[in-house]
Amino acid sequence: MTRSVSIILLIFTALATLQPQRAEAKKIRPYQPTDLLEHYRQAYSSINDANNKMIRDRLNPNWIEKDNKFWYRVDLHNGQRQWIVIDCIAGTRQPAFDHASVGKQLTELLQKEVNGTKLNISELQFDKDLTYCEFKFEKGSYRFTYKGKKLEKLTLLPPPVHVISTSAVISQQPTAKIQKWEFEIKSHNAVLVDKENNQEHILTTDGTKEVPYRFSHWSPKRDYALFMKVRPGDLSKVHLLESSPKDSYKAKLHTRTYAQPGDRFESFELFLANTATHKSYRVDTEIIDYHGPPRIQWHVNNNFFTYQKDDRGHQRVRIIAVSPADGKSRIVIDEKTETFINQIKFYRHHTKDGKHIIWASERTGWNHLYLCDLASGKVIAPITSGKWAVKKVHSLYEDEGYLIFSAVGTQADEDPYHEHYFRVDLDGANLIRLTEGDGTHQIQLSPSRRFIIDKYSRIDQPPVHTLRNAATGELICPLETADISKLLALGFQLPERFVAKGRDGTTDIYGMVYRPRNFDPKYSYPVIEYIYAGPHDSHVPKSFMTKMRMFHLAELGFITVMVDGMGTDNRGKKFHDFCWQNLQDSGLPDHIAWIKALARKYPQCDISKVGIFGTSAGGQSSTTALLHHSDFYKVAVSSCGCHDNRVDKHWWNEQWMGYPIAEHYKDQSNVTNANLLEGNLLLMVGEMDTNVPPESTYQLVNALIKSKKEFDLLVVPGMGHSAGGEYGQRRRWDYFIRYLHGMTPPNWNKHHYPPK
Repeated sequence: MTRSVSIILLIFTALATLQPQRAEAKKIRPYQPTDLLEHYRQAYSSINDANNKMIRDRLNPNWIEKDNKFWYRVDLHNGQRQWIVIDCIAGTRQPAFDHASVGKQLTELLQKEVNGTKLNISELQFDKDLTYCEFKFEKGSYRFTYKGKKLEKLTLLPPPVHVISTSAVISQQPTAKIQKWEFEIKSHNAVLVDKENNQEHILTTDGTKEVPYRFSHWSPKRDYALFMKVRPGDLSKVHLLESSPKDSYKAKLHTRTYAQPGDRFESFELFLANTATHKSYRVDTEIIDYHGPPRIQWHVNNNFFTYQKDDRGHQRVRIIAVSPADGKSRIVIDEKTETFINQIKFYRHHTKDGKHIIWASERTGWNHLYLCDLASGKVIAPITSGKWAVKKVHSLYEDEGYLIFSAVGTQADEDPYHEHYFRVDLDGANLIRLTEGDGTHQIQLSPSRRFIIDKYSRIDQPPVHTLRNAATGELICPLETADISKLLALGFQLPERFVAKGRDGTTDIYGMVYRPRNFDPKYSYPVIEYIYAGPHDSHVPKSFMTKMRMFHLAELGFITVMVDGMGTDNRGKKFHDFCWQNLQDSGLPDHIAWIKALARKYPQCDISKVGIFGTSAGGQSSTTALLHHSDFYKVAVSSCGCHDNRVDKHWWNEQWMGYPIAEHYKDQSNVTNANLLEGNLLLMVGEMDTNVPPESTYQLVNALIKSKKEFDLLVVPGMGHSAGGEYGQRRRWDYFIRYLHGMTPPNWNKHHYPPK
């Protein structure tokens, strides 16, 4: 009994402890704009407010003395400029000249006022020891000597005239080599032509107009010709009705071929012709029926060629080698998976000696590079390895035996999406990180590849430039750090990075939060999510930016967010595989868990009023949010959505949804699930969308009408694949004002838009 009383007391104590927090949360009043026109003006002006407010954020090097030095121009506020010169060997950064002194001396020389901080010079040059520089200003050339700060005008000499006679030019033209053997297609059949003896050797007789032969490649020595028997495909047609063409008052119908999931593609059967025997024979490989004709790579020294065969459904990729002497083939690399091979990140490179191939694979669950033997297909060495992923190969230097690549997830104390750059030998030795700094990086290599300019930033960290050694990554000298003081003076809010657990309670999910300039923590604000969950990448920005639709929308009194949930790329294959045959998921369960965690930390987030918007795949996902998560999402604006993956382009949808086109395509269609709509939905579509066929939206509209659902539709004449342009933007803003703030938008037939 005593124990029961103790437990009850503990419960009451805990509740009493929590009560002040609950009471505090209840005190937060919902924010409502008091002057809607002013908020719209602020939202619209924020699109351009950031222009030219950030300085020292860009660096375009002009390399000199091979790459011992470089100079660049810095554009400052109010039309001011600086020229900076860097000595890469000494590791020094200095002004290219004394701007004030040059301005003063130019004023004296030209007898007119010249502002040294606003000079517009050209053709800047330096001597080897940085004792002087020369430049052009207006119509004159000048030399500025550092010692004594002396400026002198130079006398220009006319450049020498070089004349090359026409006959000399003609004599330099190489004589075209007349080839003995040619390959022709006659009456849809293959013919080998001996030009020396004027003889034709007919190779095939079964070619027809419907199933013709087509030439592909000569071997390097023209002793073999590769050709193909082509069977036609059966690709879909899409039709766009242009209601308001500029050159007609009548509508126009536009019809074009558009390959959709399940369509039959052209197929190619490979054959070889031997110029020595005048015979042809079939290559003993499968017919190629996907991704077009093969891209042939001849290996001269080894006397064979290779090509890549991608199987329909994206679950198997092979490198196949063929001996032209007999048409026999062998499999060099055979990549298979239970889900999908991510061909967005695909990389392969054949070495010049024809002995090796560098191959990208996620076979360990992480995208890595492998050096493989071209004869056996065996892995000689993993070039990279670990629980992180290669994102892209920046450059490969085969003769020197190394490559430079970028990767994500390499730094345990950073955001796993941050992109860093590395150098590694082709045998996997000497892995060196070339970039440093908590952020996502971009690099520029010097001409001789001895130096790199490293630029890094985050959404909450303006760009930082440094000069580094390209062999070791060692810092040589700082260059520029962006200045955003004028941007902050306008009230620009730096986005916040936020991390919370996903649907499984263990996986970290990363996103960003943006608050309006006039954010007041005494109020609560509706939350609007901008979504794009296409599996081909991750999408929450990682580098500094000042312009996003979610930023501008926030100025109407919303907290806006963006999240990368499971099913997107750059977090390893297990994380990515959530999208497999499951595009309907869109990572939304992770997004919901993340937003709920955000609201627990920041009670200013009113998650009883959550909206969502997106375009293309984001249009599909935002509608899906209302159909399948109506207990959380209340309002959606969906632009140009691919609402049924059977209607959209084949390569994107089959990559993630698989092949053949089974019931899961139908079951996950927004059209199929239109009857589930509960919230407020605005659909936008451009009648001339050449990316996602507009009928994807129209079919959803039809299903909603048949289900007797209420919704809104905006069809924009002449518009392509977009979020609606300026008019669509305003309608999107109006929609959220009406259904999240519960206010009537301004009467734009009465008021000017944008408001001034």
